[in-house]
Amino acid sequence: MDHPFRGHGPLYLLLLAFLAGFFLGLAAGPAGIAVSGVLLLAALGLASIRFGEIPLACAVAALCGSLTAGRVPLVAPGDVLPYIDNEVLLEGRVEEVRVTDSGWAATARGSMVSLPGGTNSIRLGTVLLYIRNPDRSVSFPARVRAAGRLHPVRGMGNPGEIPRELSAMSQGAQYAFSADAAKVVFLPEAAGENRWRNLFPRARRKTGEWVKRVAGTTNGSLYLLSLATGEVPPYSHPMVALLRRTGLAHLLAISGVNVVIFHIITVFLLRAAMWAFRRRHGTPDLNLLPPLLALPASWAYVFLAGAPTPAVRSAGMITVAVLLWRRLGVRAPGVAWTGMLLLTLGAKPTEIVSPSFLLSYGATFFLIANYRTPPEEGEGGWRTRATGWVKEAVGAATVAFLGTLPVSAAFFQAVPSGAILWNVLFGPILGTAGVAGAVVAVVGGAFGVDPLAPVVRIVADGLTVSLTLLDRLSGSGAGCFPVPPAGIAWPAFSMAAAVSGTILLLRRGRRPWPATVLSAAIFLCGIHAPYAALPRRDFSFTALNVGKGASHVVSFPGGGHMLIDGGSALRGNAGARAVLPFLRSQGIRRIDVLALTHPHEDHFGGAAAVLAALPVREIWIPEGIPREAFGPAVASWTGPVRTVRAGDRERFGGAEVVVRAPANPGKGGKANERGMVLELRFGILSMWLPGDVEGGPSVWGQAPTEEAERRVLFLPHHGSPGADPAGWTAFCRPIAVVAQNSRCFTGGNLIRSPERFLLENGAFTVRSYGLGVSFLQSSHCGVWKCLLRLM
Repeated sequence: MDHPFRGHGPLYLLLLAFLAGFFLGLAAGPAGIAVSGVLLLAALGLASIRFGEIPLACAVAALCGSLTAGRVPLVAPGDVLPYIDNEVLLEGRVEEVRVTDSGWAATARGSMVSLPGGTNSIRLGTVLLYIRNPDRSVSFPARVRAAGRLHPVRGMGNPGEIPRELSAMSQGAQYAFSADAAKVVFLPEAAGENRWRNLFPRARRKTGEWVKRVAGTTNGSLYLLSLATGEVPPYSHPMVALLRRTGLAHLLAISGVNVVIFHIITVFLLRAAMWAFRRRHGTPDLNLLPPLLALPASWAYVFLAGAPTPAVRSAGMITVAVLLWRRLGVRAPGVAWTGMLLLTLGAKPTEIVSPSFLLSYGATFFLIANYRTPPEEGEGGWRTRATGWVKEAVGAATVAFLGTLPVSAAFFQAVPSGAILWNVLFGPILGTAGVAGAVVAVVGGAFGVDPLAPVVRIVADGLTVSLTLLDRLSGSGAGCFPVPPAGIAWPAFSMAAAVSGTILLLRRGRRPWPATVLSAAIFLCGIHAPYAALPRRDFSFTALNVGKGASHVVSFPGGGHMLIDGGSALRGNAGARAVLPFLRSQGIRRIDVLALTHPHEDHFGGAAAVLAALPVREIWIPEGIPREAFGPAVASWTGPVRTVRAGDRERFGGAEVVVRAPANPGKGGKANERGMVLELRFGILSMWLPGDVEGGPSVWGQAPTEEAERRVLFLPHHGSPGADPAGWTAFCRPIAVVAQNSRCFTGGNLIRSPERFLLENGAFTVRSYGLGVSFLQSSHCGVWKCLLRLM
């Protein structure tokens, strides 16, 4: 039986060959020219012996891919070294931003980085930009000027985590820049002298000012403004949080769905106008002409929003589909999908690892594959047609959600439980009314048509009522539950199973939705499998790589769990990004003790995400420091908070936790010196956690005397020279030393130890059954570093 993707297999085969050549050439680095030469010889050899057309075409496609890899601009790490981890100034252009737990994430194009004073500068091209705590709306695209820190893009190395190199690779970036919002300035793009070049930015600015003037700043007005100009409210805004937790965040900005809605509305208006014209002056074709005439309006809507990538993809697919229908008289959504896929990956192959690309094309694939035309007018009354439309709407929302579930769970690690229901009930209302109102708002704002102000005001009020109703019915978005980290292999397998099952069922003439449902069920069962695991009978201690700061997870024999610190919430929210995924991957559903060593944000900041997601029995803080010093999440927590001091002991199963400091809680001084120092003992194993103390091993107490004891030392204060790492090593006599990064063992900090481990190479785990000790360094995949030559 025929299906929308029939006959596209050879095209996908050529695409795979192209991508294989691209990544091979990228991985080869300086030897990329040699790789291209080998592929050229292979193609010439196949052509000379008159081999089959498909192998020859694949060889040529691979050659094109390797040549494309040679055009990726990469900066030599040695040239950037003076700017790394120093306060630098950045200038670039930001087209759009993506909200995160700690602020905004964006891509700065054409970036120039310079040292303060303008002494030296370097052009880096594309840089990943992370802005903490933004508190205002900004219209994009815009120029950005910021003061912050530049650092290489590195994967955090925690088990089950998607490496950060994936998002960097999708943007073609080697380096990331982080700054606080107070040190970032967004500037509107210069108007210049070319009136036509700045037509859309000027229309966007005028529309934003006009909508705020006539409709105020209600939720409906802000939602309408986001669809008209792409100006999204701050991440902390209640409306943004509501739409994100109900699975409707894709309707908030000018996305692919909104472009489709805009095109449909435009076609409807053109059909109505042409129908009125036809009654007086002949009979134009109402089926073919309106979709063609609506294309310029759809592209104008896309450019008005700054041409975001999802909107361009959607407009491109609509254009291909309409032209095929107009020129060939066939409806070919599969051809449009395949054509835009090939164009996107041909122009930018690294997009294949972008969550935006995977989600948009994945959802569109399942929608096209599962679409079935509802009954026409002659096949029943209005009830039959309405029932058919409702069934198709529910089916489309279900397959799009379940089909892309592995991708969204892998990248975002959260699933809105009511997403299907809210998309069916409120998606058409918010999408259609919002886009229709945006059309009126653009006309009224860009051309100054004040008589349209009442219409925009009515639409904004209606959207406010709809958002209020959504808030009440959904419980303010409750039900967005976290899922365990999925890694890379499991989502890839589930998506491959869903796509292949869909094509197989289509070829057999059956509805393909069972393949999507079954693959999603298998995916969810697979990632939740660790939750069913029985408690381990041994002692396990894992130090997570949370960047600057610390976080340690302890699993005691019999099933108890202790979390010591949670990393920072200001540097990508380590609690949500690293700590929670690791806990879920280990099947840990509750924390018995959350120990916060001292009131520095890089140690207690990530604990807020843990307190919000998992039940915690009690919190430990050092005596003499108020709980308010550990942030609002701890200050407002209603559970027991225990203050500890030197000499306190607690047993968990067969293990013991000994508090070594603070010995004098009432004594003042730096927070580091007043912090909690812990020792964990199990059998012959002794784990030393000095935290960030800087006074040397004098805070520990008596020197250890057990010769048979196996001790593991975590360097205090990340191995800084002022913390006396050599003195601690001589005092502890450990069998292994664990440090934050390689700088802890250089620059006069060289420590003699049988074993040295670096957290920057991945999470470090110590296991013991009481009579022996084993170490495990979980390394993250280094192929992405090889591909982009990241340091």
